[in-house]
Amino acid sequence: MEDMSSRPNWATCFKIIKGICQGLYFLHKGMDRPIVHLDLQPANILLDDNMVPKIADFGLSRLFGEEQTRINTINVVGAKGYMAPEYLYRGEISTRSDIYSLGVLIMEIATGQKNSMNDKDMSGRDFVDQVRQTWTDEHIASKYSSLDADSLQQVKTCIETGLKCVDIDQKKRPSIVEIVEKLDGRHAR
Repeated sequence: MEDMSSRPNWATCFKIIKGICQGLYFLHKGMDRPIVHLDLQPANILLDDNMVPKIADFGLSRLFGEEQTRINTINVVGAKGYMAPEYLYRGEISTRSDIYSLGVLIMEIATGQKNSMNDKDMSGRDFVDQVRQTWTDEHIASKYSSLDADSLQQVKTCIETGLKCVDIDQKKRPSIVEIVEKLDGRHAR
C-alpha cells in the first residue's frame, strides 16, 4: 500500500492503529491474567464495516500465570517480519513480544509501506531501519501534504511510537498502557 491515494484517509488509519492498541491493551491488561498473542500481523487484524479492528487468530497465544512475566519455548512460530528478536532467537515470550509486532504494524499503517517478509530478515529489521532513516518530519509533511498540523503530529507520534516498540532491548519498549496514553495524547512527549 505504498500508493497513498489507494489507502484509507489518515483519520481512518489512526482509528485502526488506536483500535489495535486498545485490543492489545485488553489482552495484556484487561483480564485477570495477560494473554500474549504472538502472531500480530496484518492477516490477523480484521476490520468491520466501520473500520473497527478486531484482533483474530489466537492459535499461538499464551495465557500467563498470575505472577508470570515471561516464558520460554523451543517452538518458535509466527509471521516473518513481525517476530520480536528475543522470541525469534531465544524463544523468550512476554507481553513485550507483542509490543514489537505492534510496532511493525503501527509503522506499516502510518507509512503505507509493507514490511518485506523474507527469510534473511525474520524480525523486520530492514523495514525498521528504512522507516527510521526515511520518515523524517520533512518526509512526513511531503507524504501527507493535505493534513493539518494536528494530524501531521499524529503521524509523527505513530512513527515514533512504532520505532520505540521495536527497540532491540525489550526493556526499552513501551508498555501497552504507555502506548495507548501516548496515542490518546495523555502522555508527555
